[in-house]
Amino acid sequence: MLTSVSEMLITLGFASLSGWSFDISAIAGLIAAIGTGVNDQIVMLDEGVRDKTSASWKEKLKRGFKIILTAWLTMVVAMIPLGWAGAGLIRGFALTTIAGITIGILITRPAFADLVERVMNKEQ
Repeated sequence: MLTSVSEMLITLGFASLSGWSFDISAIAGLIAAIGTGVNDQIVMLDEGVRDKTSASWKEKLKRGFKIILTAWLTMVVAMIPLGWAGAGLIRGFALTTIAGITIGILITRPAFADLVERVMNKEQ
């Protein structure tokens, strides 16, 4: 929950500093980015828990990051045509979604991975 809220606040701060108008489509893009972020967290935890090998949590989280980076690239490639060819509302959705998921990949996913690693090392 903490990483999702921080991702939302960072994205809103980025939008505010960039000066773009935040309309209903941008809010929908923010919701899509948060949903993608929650999915990424589930993937990271699933990779760590499902794998019963003796690999360290760091190795398990690296495998999770590979999946997350592939999903990020797919989402960005899907949103670029909407942002480029779209008008008005669609462009706001595409730009906010791209900004939100990129902020998630660069800032909040590593923070979440660090939190998971600390908790799992404390339990062992």
